[in-house]
Amino acid sequence: MSEAPRIWVLMGHRRGDNNQLLALAEGLGVPFETRTVEYRWMSRARWKIFRTSAGHLTPASRRWLEPPWPDLVIGIGQRTVSVARWIRKQSGGRTRLVRLGHPRAPNRLFDLVITTRQYPVPRGDNVVTLPLAMNRFRKPPAPTAEELAWLDGRPRPHLLLSLGGTAPMWRLDLAALRLAVRKLVGRAQQKKGTLIVVGSPRTPKEAWAIVREMTAGTGNVAWVQKNEVRYPVLLNDADEHFVTADSVSMISEAVVTGKPVGLIPVEPDARGRRRLGRDPEKTRIRDPRRFWKDIHARTKNGQPHHKTTGVASAACSQLSAVVSSRSRKFSAGTNSPIEITSSGSVSVTLTQKRRVMSRNSEVSSSSVATSGSSAMPHSGQIPGPICRTSGCMGQV
Repeated sequence: MSEAPRIWVLMGHRRGDNNQLLALAEGLGVPFETRTVEYRWMSRARWKIFRTSAGHLTPASRRWLEPPWPDLVIGIGQRTVSVARWIRKQSGGRTRLVRLGHPRAPNRLFDLVITTRQYPVPRGDNVVTLPLAMNRFRKPPAPTAEELAWLDGRPRPHLLLSLGGTAPMWRLDLAALRLAVRKLVGRAQQKKGTLIVVGSPRTPKEAWAIVREMTAGTGNVAWVQKNEVRYPVLLNDADEHFVTADSVSMISEAVVTGKPVGLIPVEPDARGRRRLGRDPEKTRIRDPRRFWKDIHARTKNGQPHHKTTGVASAACSQLSAVVSSRSRKFSAGTNSPIEITSSGSVSVTLTQKRRVMSRNSEVSSSSVATSGSSAMPHSGQIPGPICRTSGCMGQV
Protein backbone atom coordinates (compact mmCIF):
# COMPACT_ATOMS: atom_id res chain seq x y z
CA MET A 1 0.00 0.00 0.00
CA SER A 2 1.42 3.42 -0.95
CA GLU A 3 2.12 5.82 1.85
CA ALA A 4 0.30 9.13 2.13
CA PRO A 5 2.14 12.27 0.99
CA ARG A 6 3.30 14.66 3.67
CA ILE A 7 1.39 17.95 3.32
CA TRP A 8 1.94 21.11 5.35
CA VAL A 9 -0.57 23.96 5.47
CA LEU A 10 0.91 27.30 6.62
CA MET A 11 -1.76 28.90 8.82
CA GLY A 12 -1.91 32.54 9.92
CA HIS A 13 -4.10 34.79 12.06
CA ARG A 14 -6.83 35.64 9.54
CA ARG A 15 -9.90 33.45 9.75
CA GLY A 16 -10.89 33.92 6.11
CA ASP A 17 -7.42 33.00 4.85
CA ASN A 18 -7.27 29.94 7.08
CA ASN A 19 -10.69 28.76 5.93
CA GLN A 20 -9.55 28.91 2.29
CA LEU A 21 -6.37 26.99 3.07
CA LEU A 22 -8.28 24.29 4.94
CA ALA A 23 -10.92 24.08 2.21
CA LEU A 24 -8.26 23.27 -0.37
CA ALA A 25 -6.38 20.83 1.87
CA GLU A 26 -9.57 19.03 2.89
CA GLY A 27 -10.61 18.81 -0.75
CA LEU A 28 -7.66 16.51 -1.41
CA GLY A 29 -9.18 13.83 0.79
CA VAL A 30 -5.84 12.85 2.35
CA PRO A 31 -4.34 13.68 5.76
CA PHE A 32 -2.42 16.91 6.19
CA GLU A 33 -0.65 18.85 8.93
CA THR A 34 -1.01 22.50 9.84
CA ARG A 35 1.83 24.80 10.87
CA THR A 36 0.77 28.01 12.58
CA VAL A 37 3.06 30.83 11.50
CA GLU A 38 3.77 33.78 13.82
CA TYR A 39 6.16 36.62 13.14
CA ARG A 40 8.90 38.44 15.01
CA TRP A 41 9.15 42.19 15.39
CA MET A 42 10.24 43.88 12.17
CA SER A 43 9.27 40.75 10.24
CA ARG A 44 8.00 42.73 7.24
CA ALA A 45 11.44 44.20 6.58
CA ARG A 46 13.12 40.79 6.97
CA TRP A 47 10.92 38.83 4.57
CA LYS A 48 11.16 41.56 1.97
CA ILE A 49 14.96 41.48 2.13
CA PHE A 50 15.49 37.74 2.60
CA ARG A 51 13.21 36.12 -0.01
CA THR A 52 14.12 32.53 0.93
CA SER A 53 14.15 32.52 4.71
CA ALA A 54 12.28 31.61 7.87
CA GLY A 55 14.29 34.02 10.02
CA HIS A 56 11.37 36.39 10.48
CA LEU A 57 9.34 33.75 12.34
CA THR A 58 9.14 33.43 16.11
CA PRO A 59 11.19 30.65 17.71
CA ALA A 60 7.97 28.82 18.56
CA SER A 61 6.96 28.78 14.88
CA ARG A 62 10.44 27.76 13.71
CA ARG A 63 10.44 24.86 16.15
CA TRP A 64 7.97 22.87 14.05
CA LEU A 65 9.68 23.49 10.71
CA GLU A 66 12.02 20.52 10.75
CA PRO A 67 12.62 17.25 8.86
CA PRO A 68 11.14 15.13 7.51
CA TRP A 69 10.30 17.83 4.96
CA PRO A 70 6.90 17.79 3.26
CA ASP A 71 6.08 16.79 -0.29
CA LEU A 72 3.68 19.75 -0.59
CA VAL A 73 3.34 23.14 1.12
CA ILE A 74 0.11 25.13 0.79
CA GLY A 75 0.17 28.81 1.75
CA ILE A 76 -1.73 32.02 1.09
CA GLY A 77 -0.75 35.58 0.29
CA GLN A 78 2.72 37.09 0.45
CA ARG A 79 4.03 36.80 4.00
CA THR A 80 4.69 33.05 3.95
CA VAL A 81 6.18 32.96 0.44
CA SER A 82 9.73 33.18 1.80
CA VAL A 83 8.95 30.46 4.37
CA ALA A 84 7.61 28.10 1.69
CA ARG A 85 10.65 28.72 -0.51
CA TRP A 86 12.94 28.09 2.47
CA ILE A 87 11.21 24.77 3.14
CA ARG A 88 11.69 23.74 -0.49
CA LYS A 89 15.36 24.67 -0.26
CA GLN A 90 15.78 22.53 2.86
CA SER A 91 14.18 19.58 1.05
CA GLY A 92 16.70 19.83 -1.76
CA GLY A 93 14.10 21.23 -4.15
CA ARG A 94 11.77 18.24 -3.76
CA THR A 95 8.86 20.07 -2.04
CA ARG A 96 6.08 21.34 -4.30
CA LEU A 97 4.59 24.78 -3.56
CA VAL A 98 0.96 25.81 -3.96
CA ARG A 99 -0.04 29.40 -3.32
CA LEU A 100 -3.52 30.87 -2.82
CA GLY A 101 -4.52 34.49 -3.26
CA HIS A 102 -1.95 37.07 -4.34
CA PRO A 103 1.65 35.91 -3.78
CA ARG A 104 3.13 39.17 -5.16
CA ALA A 105 5.91 37.06 -6.61
CA PRO A 106 6.53 35.55 -10.05
CA ASN A 107 4.23 32.63 -10.87
CA ARG A 108 7.27 30.56 -11.90
CA LEU A 109 8.25 30.21 -8.22
CA PHE A 110 5.23 27.99 -7.59
CA ASP A 111 3.86 24.76 -8.95
CA LEU A 112 0.29 26.05 -8.76
CA VAL A 113 -1.31 29.43 -8.01
CA ILE A 114 -5.03 29.53 -7.15
CA THR A 115 -6.52 33.00 -7.01
CA THR A 116 -9.71 35.08 -7.40
CA ARG A 117 -10.53 38.09 -9.51
CA GLN A 118 -9.80 40.65 -6.80
CA TYR A 119 -6.06 40.04 -7.25
CA PRO A 120 -3.98 41.14 -10.29
CA VAL A 121 -2.24 37.79 -10.70
CA PRO A 122 -0.88 37.39 -14.25
CA ARG A 123 -2.34 34.55 -16.28
CA GLY A 124 -0.24 31.46 -16.75
CA ASP A 125 -0.31 27.71 -17.29
CA ASN A 126 0.04 27.16 -13.54
CA VAL A 127 -2.63 29.73 -12.55
CA VAL A 128 -6.27 28.89 -11.79
CA THR A 129 -8.71 31.78 -11.23
CA LEU A 130 -11.79 30.79 -9.24
CA PRO A 131 -15.10 32.70 -9.43
CA LEU A 132 -15.41 32.66 -5.62
CA ALA A 133 -13.09 32.21 -2.70
CA MET A 134 -12.91 28.62 -1.48
CA ASN A 135 -14.95 27.84 1.59
CA ARG A 136 -15.43 24.89 3.91
CA PHE A 137 -19.17 25.21 4.38
CA ARG A 138 -20.68 23.25 1.50
CA LYS A 139 -21.56 20.61 4.06
CA PRO A 140 -22.22 22.61 7.23
CA PRO A 141 -21.76 20.96 10.61
CA ALA A 142 -24.84 19.61 12.30
CA PRO A 143 -26.14 22.09 14.89
CA THR A 144 -25.95 21.10 18.52
CA ALA A 145 -29.06 20.83 20.66
CA GLU A 146 -28.24 24.21 22.19
CA GLU A 147 -27.81 25.81 18.76
CA LEU A 148 -31.09 24.35 17.54
CA ALA A 149 -32.89 25.67 20.61
CA TRP A 150 -31.38 29.13 20.07
CA LEU A 151 -32.41 29.22 16.40
CA ASP A 152 -35.85 27.61 16.84
CA GLY A 153 -36.66 30.14 19.56
CA ARG A 154 -36.54 33.00 17.04
CA PRO A 155 -39.30 33.52 14.46
CA ARG A 156 -38.58 32.98 10.77
CA PRO A 157 -37.50 34.11 8.31
CA HIS A 158 -33.99 34.58 9.66
CA LEU A 159 -32.12 37.52 8.11
CA LEU A 160 -28.40 37.16 8.81
CA LEU A 161 -26.37 40.38 8.94
CA SER A 162 -22.64 39.55 8.78
CA LEU A 163 -20.37 42.47 9.69
CA GLY A 164 -16.80 42.64 8.48
CA GLY A 165 -14.54 45.61 9.01
CA THR A 166 -11.47 47.34 7.76
CA ALA A 167 -9.55 45.76 4.89
CA PRO A 168 -6.51 47.00 2.98
CA MET A 169 -7.53 50.40 1.51
CA TRP A 170 -11.22 49.85 2.33
CA ARG A 171 -13.44 50.56 5.31
CA LEU A 172 -17.10 50.22 6.22
CA ASP A 173 -19.35 53.00 4.96
CA LEU A 174 -20.93 53.86 8.32
CA ALA A 175 -23.68 56.01 6.82
CA ALA A 176 -24.67 53.16 4.49
CA LEU A 177 -24.52 50.71 7.40
CA ARG A 178 -26.87 52.89 9.43
CA LEU A 179 -29.39 52.98 6.59
CA ALA A 180 -28.99 49.25 5.96
CA VAL A 181 -29.69 48.28 9.55
CA ARG A 182 -32.77 50.51 9.66
CA LYS A 183 -34.10 48.91 6.49
CA LEU A 184 -33.31 45.39 7.68
CA VAL A 185 -35.04 45.93 11.02
CA GLY A 186 -38.10 47.09 9.10
CA ARG A 187 -37.88 44.09 6.78
CA ALA A 188 -37.69 41.65 9.66
CA GLN A 189 -40.69 43.32 11.31
CA GLN A 190 -42.69 43.27 8.08
CA LYS A 191 -42.01 39.57 7.59
CA LYS A 192 -42.50 38.83 11.30
CA GLY A 193 -39.04 37.29 11.32
CA THR A 194 -35.71 37.88 13.06
CA LEU A 195 -32.64 39.90 12.17
CA ILE A 196 -29.60 37.99 13.44
CA VAL A 197 -26.40 40.04 13.77
CA VAL A 198 -22.90 38.55 13.87
CA GLY A 199 -19.55 40.31 13.67
CA SER A 200 -15.92 39.45 13.12
CA PRO A 201 -12.67 40.34 14.89
CA ARG A 202 -12.26 43.13 12.32
CA THR A 203 -15.57 44.83 13.09
CA PRO A 204 -14.85 48.33 14.47
CA LYS A 205 -16.55 49.56 17.63
CA GLU A 206 -18.15 52.39 15.64
CA ALA A 207 -20.01 49.83 13.54
CA TRP A 208 -21.22 47.97 16.62
CA ALA A 209 -22.41 51.25 18.12
CA ILE A 210 -24.45 52.04 15.01
CA VAL A 211 -26.05 48.61 14.94
CA ARG A 212 -26.93 48.81 18.63
CA GLU A 213 -28.40 52.28 18.18
CA MET A 214 -30.53 51.29 15.19
CA THR A 215 -31.82 48.08 16.82
CA ALA A 216 -32.52 49.52 20.28
CA GLY A 217 -36.03 48.81 21.50
CA THR A 218 -36.80 46.24 18.83
CA GLY A 219 -37.82 42.75 19.79
CA ASN A 220 -37.00 41.01 16.53
CA VAL A 221 -33.20 41.33 16.66
CA ALA A 222 -30.83 38.67 18.01
CA TRP A 223 -27.10 39.10 18.63
CA VAL A 224 -24.47 36.39 18.33
CA GLN A 225 -21.78 37.77 20.62
CA LYS A 226 -20.40 34.80 22.52
CA ASN A 227 -20.41 32.15 19.80
CA GLU A 228 -23.87 31.00 20.86
CA VAL A 229 -24.20 29.57 17.35
CA ARG A 230 -21.22 28.72 15.17
CA TYR A 231 -20.89 30.78 12.01
CA PRO A 232 -21.21 27.83 9.56
CA VAL A 233 -24.47 26.89 11.29
CA LEU A 234 -25.71 30.47 10.99
CA LEU A 235 -24.82 30.50 7.29
CA ASN A 236 -26.79 27.34 6.61
CA ASP A 237 -29.74 28.41 8.74
CA ALA A 238 -30.30 31.90 7.32
CA ASP A 239 -33.09 32.52 4.84
CA GLU A 240 -31.45 35.71 3.55
CA HIS A 241 -27.88 37.01 3.80
CA PHE A 242 -26.68 40.59 4.12
CA VAL A 243 -22.91 41.02 4.10
CA THR A 244 -20.59 44.00 4.25
CA ALA A 245 -18.72 44.06 0.94
CA ASP A 246 -15.20 44.31 2.40
CA SER A 247 -14.51 40.57 2.48
CA VAL A 248 -14.52 38.36 -0.61
CA SER A 249 -14.42 35.34 1.70
CA MET A 250 -17.57 36.38 3.56
CA ILE A 251 -19.40 37.15 0.33
CA SER A 252 -18.37 33.79 -1.14
CA GLU A 253 -19.52 31.92 1.95
CA ALA A 254 -22.93 33.57 1.68
CA VAL A 255 -23.29 33.05 -2.08
CA VAL A 256 -22.61 29.31 -2.02
CA THR A 257 -25.51 28.76 0.41
CA GLY A 258 -27.85 29.40 -2.52
CA LYS A 259 -29.85 31.95 -0.52
CA PRO A 260 -30.50 35.58 -1.57
CA VAL A 261 -27.49 37.79 -0.82
CA GLY A 262 -27.26 41.56 -0.37
CA LEU A 263 -24.07 43.61 -0.11
CA ILE A 264 -23.68 46.57 2.24
CA PRO A 265 -21.40 49.25 0.77
CA VAL A 266 -17.82 49.89 1.75
CA GLU A 267 -15.69 52.87 0.82
CA PRO A 268 -12.00 53.50 0.14
CA ASP A 269 -9.98 54.85 3.05
CA ALA A 270 -7.46 57.69 2.61
CA ARG A 271 -4.84 55.36 1.16
CA GLY A 272 -7.38 53.73 -1.11
CA ARG A 273 -8.52 57.07 -2.47
CA ARG A 274 -4.92 57.82 -3.41
CA ARG A 275 -4.13 54.48 -5.04
CA LEU A 276 -7.41 53.19 -6.50
CA GLY A 277 -8.59 54.63 -9.78
CA ARG A 278 -12.08 54.56 -11.22
CA ASP A 279 -11.38 51.56 -13.43
CA PRO A 280 -10.63 48.42 -11.37
CA GLU A 281 -9.21 46.65 -14.41
CA LYS A 282 -6.31 49.10 -14.44
CA THR A 283 -5.27 48.77 -10.81
CA ARG A 284 -2.26 46.57 -10.07
CA ILE A 285 -3.18 45.92 -6.45
CA ARG A 286 -5.94 44.04 -4.66
CA ASP A 287 -9.25 45.53 -5.78
CA PRO A 288 -12.51 43.82 -4.76
CA ARG A 289 -14.35 45.77 -7.44
CA ARG A 290 -13.03 43.22 -9.95
CA PHE A 291 -14.68 40.48 -7.91
CA TRP A 292 -18.00 42.38 -7.65
CA LYS A 293 -17.93 43.04 -11.39
CA ASP A 294 -17.25 39.37 -12.18
CA ILE A 295 -20.12 38.18 -9.98
CA HIS A 296 -22.41 40.69 -11.71
CA ALA A 297 -21.33 39.47 -15.16
CA ARG A 298 -21.96 35.82 -14.28
CA THR A 299 -25.43 36.60 -12.93
CA LYS A 300 -26.38 38.98 -15.74
CA ASN A 301 -25.25 36.62 -18.49
CA GLY A 302 -27.00 33.63 -16.95
CA GLN A 303 -23.83 31.55 -17.06
CA PRO A 304 -24.54 27.89 -16.28
CA HIS A 305 -23.42 27.40 -12.72
CA HIS A 306 -21.91 23.95 -13.33
CA LYS A 307 -19.16 25.69 -15.31
CA THR A 308 -17.87 27.37 -12.18
CA THR A 309 -17.74 24.01 -10.45
CA GLY A 310 -15.44 22.79 -13.21
CA VAL A 311 -12.91 25.51 -12.37
CA ALA A 312 -12.60 24.28 -8.79
CA SER A 313 -12.46 20.69 -9.96
CA ALA A 314 -9.61 21.57 -12.30
CA ALA A 315 -7.71 23.18 -9.42
CA CYS A 316 -8.16 20.11 -7.23
CA SER A 317 -7.21 17.81 -10.09
CA GLN A 318 -3.97 19.68 -10.65
CA LEU A 319 -3.23 19.71 -6.95
CA SER A 320 -4.03 16.02 -6.64
CA ALA A 321 -1.52 15.31 -9.38
CA VAL A 322 1.09 17.21 -7.36
CA VAL A 323 0.54 15.30 -4.14
CA SER A 324 0.12 11.89 -5.75
CA SER A 325 3.71 11.94 -6.99
CA ARG A 326 5.04 11.09 -3.53
CA SER A 327 3.64 9.44 -0.40
CA ARG A 328 4.71 9.02 3.19
CA LYS A 329 3.23 8.10 6.57
CA PHE A 330 3.48 10.72 9.29
CA SER A 331 2.29 11.60 12.76
CA ALA A 332 2.32 14.64 15.02
CA GLY A 333 3.98 14.88 18.38
CA THR A 334 1.72 14.84 21.41
CA ASN A 335 2.70 18.38 22.40
CA SER A 336 2.84 19.94 18.96
CA PRO A 337 0.44 22.71 17.80
CA ILE A 338 -0.32 20.60 14.73
CA GLU A 339 -3.79 19.63 13.63
CA ILE A 340 -4.03 16.49 11.52
CA THR A 341 -7.14 16.46 9.37
CA SER A 342 -8.58 14.28 6.66
CA SER A 343 -11.68 14.27 4.46
CA GLY A 344 -13.76 17.20 3.31
CA SER A 345 -14.51 18.85 0.02
CA VAL A 346 -14.07 22.06 -1.91
CA SER A 347 -17.01 23.69 -3.60
CA VAL A 348 -17.40 26.99 -5.39
CA THR A 349 -20.67 26.04 -7.04
CA LEU A 350 -22.98 28.94 -7.78
CA THR A 351 -26.52 27.68 -7.37
CA GLN A 352 -29.47 28.76 -9.43
CA LYS A 353 -31.19 30.09 -6.31
CA ARG A 354 -28.58 32.67 -5.43
CA ARG A 355 -29.13 36.31 -6.26
CA VAL A 356 -26.50 38.94 -5.64
CA MET A 357 -28.17 42.32 -5.36
CA SER A 358 -26.74 45.79 -5.35
CA ARG A 359 -27.75 49.35 -4.64
CA ASN A 360 -29.58 51.54 -7.06
CA SER A 361 -28.67 55.16 -7.72
CA GLU A 362 -31.90 56.26 -6.04
CA VAL A 363 -32.92 55.74 -2.43
CA SER A 364 -36.47 54.63 -1.94
CA SER A 365 -38.53 54.41 1.20
CA SER A 366 -40.05 51.16 0.00
CA SER A 367 -39.51 47.99 1.93
CA VAL A 368 -36.50 45.80 1.33
CA ALA A 369 -36.76 43.36 -1.52
CA THR A 370 -34.49 40.51 -2.46
CA SER A 371 -35.82 39.48 -5.81
CA GLY A 372 -35.79 41.00 -9.25
CA SER A 373 -32.76 42.87 -10.54
CA SER A 374 -29.36 41.44 -9.77
CA ALA A 375 -27.50 44.50 -10.93
CA MET A 376 -24.02 45.03 -9.58
CA PRO A 377 -22.05 48.27 -9.79
CA HIS A 378 -20.29 49.32 -12.96
CA SER A 379 -16.56 49.94 -13.07
CA GLY A 380 -15.55 52.51 -10.50
CA GLN A 381 -18.67 52.11 -8.37
CA ILE A 382 -18.86 50.66 -4.89
CA PRO A 383 -21.47 47.98 -4.27
CA GLY A 384 -24.55 48.48 -2.26
CA PRO A 385 -27.09 45.95 -1.29
CA ILE A 386 -30.43 44.62 -1.97
CA CYS A 387 -32.25 46.28 -4.77
CA ARG A 388 -34.85 45.38 -7.25
CA THR A 389 -36.34 47.43 -10.01
CA SER A 390 -39.53 48.09 -8.06
CA GLY A 391 -39.48 48.73 -4.34
CA CYS A 392 -35.72 49.27 -3.94
CA MET A 393 -34.43 49.65 -0.43
CA GLY A 394 -31.60 51.75 -1.81
CA GLN A 395 -28.19 51.71 -0.15
CA VAL A 396 -29.08 49.12 2.41
